[in-house]
Amino acid sequence: MRRALILVGVLVAVAVAGPLVAPYGPVTRFEDHLHAPPMPLRVDSGGLYTVPLRLVDRLEQTFAEDSTQRAGLPWTTPAATPVLLLGADRLGRDVLSRTLHGARASLGLALVATAGTLLLGALLGTWAGLAGGVVERLVLKAGDVLMVLPVLYVVVALRAALPLVLPLPAVVAVLATIFVLLGWPRIARGVWAIVRAEARQEHVLAATALGATRWRVMTRHLLPACHGYLAVQTALLVPMFVLAEATLSYVGLGFPDGVPSWGTALSDAATISAMTRAPWTLAPALAMFLVVLATNVLLEPARERHTPDVARSG
Repeated sequence: MRRALILVGVLVAVAVAGPLVAPYGPVTRFEDHLHAPPMPLRVDSGGLYTVPLRLVDRLEQTFAEDSTQRAGLPWTTPAATPVLLLGADRLGRDVLSRTLHGARASLGLALVATAGTLLLGALLGTWAGLAGGVVERLVLKAGDVLMVLPVLYVVVALRAALPLVLPLPAVVAVLATIFVLLGWPRIARGVWAIVRAEARQEHVLAATALGATRWRVMTRHLLPACHGYLAVQTALLVPMFVLAEATLSYVGLGFPDGVPSWGTALSDAATISAMTRAPWTLAPALAMFLVVLATNVLLEPARERHTPDVARSG
């Protein structure tokens, strides 16, 4: 569980600090740097620096290094001399800045949806495991119905059924609600199985015999036994929701174009021409890959500890 908290803390820090450390605004345009290539950092006795780019052909969008000039880091260089460490997109916007700004929307939504999914799934799973009977059957059957649905198609269909133009808070609320409603069944079923086994333990039976309320049994004895399982599910939910947001924004059903997110930023690289002429516009895809990689590497020990031996051998 500690690793899951570290992961969440790191992602929250990235989401909060991303826009603060971005060298330029998400919509700041440099008219003479459309599809400008990345400007690599160099080092000498004077420290880190880059060589500014000079526009050679506006129609072909070709550039050459202006070796007569020297520019420092983008955080200290005047805006009149842009330093584009990851290049620029088709509108002349800094790809690095848009990727950092997009972290707040993409990671923020993914973390909110993950927290909501874990909370709802854990509570329903624990309730079903404790109550049994009709409650148990209703929760499990409802979860089974949702789990057999093709998630991506359902998400797209639900979002498409709503108005396409919504205020930003409404977009976040709608997307998070859709993700939570489709994500809780798997969490609930896993927690239900753990609770059913844990409820037979002596310490739980003793607490019940001493008059502990059902809420106290849930929060003090049963849910702590699910920490490892919930940590593993965090490793699965965060990247899944990041990719879901990127997919919806890419097809125009997520964040609007005016809101920088990794999905909307990737829409600039939607054509073969853009990917071949300006592959650096795929930087948001690299950011998503790093989130998935970091999530799985950081939580791999928890995954190994809480994977049944039968599943491992299979």
